[in-house]
Amino acid sequence: MKTFSTHVSGLDTSPIRKAFELAATLENPINLSIGQPHFACPPNIIAAMNKAATDGKTAYTLTGGIPELKEALVKKYETVNKIKYASPSRLLVTSGISSALLLLFSALINEGDECLIISPYFLMYPSMLKFHGAKTYTLNEKFTKEDTKKLKFQNLKLIIYSNPSNPTGYVMSKEQLDLLAELAEANDAYLISDEIYELFDYDKKFLSVGSFYEKAITLSGFSKTYSMTGLRLASILASEEVIKVLTTLQQYTIVCAPSVTQWAGIEALKTDMSSYINEYKANRDYVYDSLKDYYPVDKSGGAFYFFLKVKGNDEDFVKHAVLEKKLIVVPGFIFNESHSYIRISFANTREKLEMGMKALQELA
Repeated sequence: MKTFSTHVSGLDTSPIRKAFELAATLENPINLSIGQPHFACPPNIIAAMNKAATDGKTAYTLTGGIPELKEALVKKYETVNKIKYASPSRLLVTSGISSALLLLFSALINEGDECLIISPYFLMYPSMLKFHGAKTYTLNEKFTKEDTKKLKFQNLKLIIYSNPSNPTGYVMSKEQLDLLAELAEANDAYLISDEIYELFDYDKKFLSVGSFYEKAITLSGFSKTYSMTGLRLASILASEEVIKVLTTLQQYTIVCAPSVTQWAGIEALKTDMSSYINEYKANRDYVYDSLKDYYPVDKSGGAFYFFLKVKGNDEDFVKHAVLEKKLIVVPGFIFNESHSYIRISFANTREKLEMGMKALQELA
């Protein structure tokens, strides 16, 4: 029997997907594992998608995205991210952040290239970079200038991070973003900023690196903000040179983002999500106040996660939580090099959060 490609030999099912599947087998689980909004996609967005379908807008679109959405995205980047150089020619619409990462890594990474990942990290970064033959290094998200001075590379190709962070909710400071931009410039490396949680910025500290560093590659998605996780829509803002290559690659892989979803995206960008964000801020405060006396934990500044330090091994904690409390959380080892943390999501109803906090207090 023929063997599989060496590229896939190190890949395993994501523990997050395993948690999702586990939840489906339990009766009334307390599921704090999945990074997915608990609210329904706003009805006006659904209506726009339905109208696009009934109007017959179900065919292939232009590879780079429909012009109407790209124009709306330009305005979004200008107002939300404060990026003044955004233009349709510097934009690619694609099928979710995961597709954006696949396109970028396929286009940019050669075997043996060095890549720096800010840690804790979204689990897809190291997995997909290694899939493409990269050598990965990490830098803790609370890095200082002294930490970046110690970094030495032979062939640094890219730096990648999420801001606000999945899994910690950490929001980077202007000083840290400056240091990353300087590091990218000094090594002629690409700087990729994954800003899918950009609106989940509870203390108004989020800053897009592209607002002051024009060479940045900025990723923005609809999944989390508008509860469109299954509709698969995101965008990449980069130089025209990079976008041209990515668009060509998309022609041979993803083809285009779903057509009706793109029309829904235009409506989404018109939608005021402040009431939803405020509810999540209240959830953030409730979870922090519930856990701060039981676990060493930093207050999440954005996204909808906490990264809790637990006693003992994270995988043992997760198994114990399921068996004893029907509580589903995610082991932290998939987000960093330590087995001392778990990730919980506060994208949930207050009733479920109250049950989850009680279980976590008792498990502590």
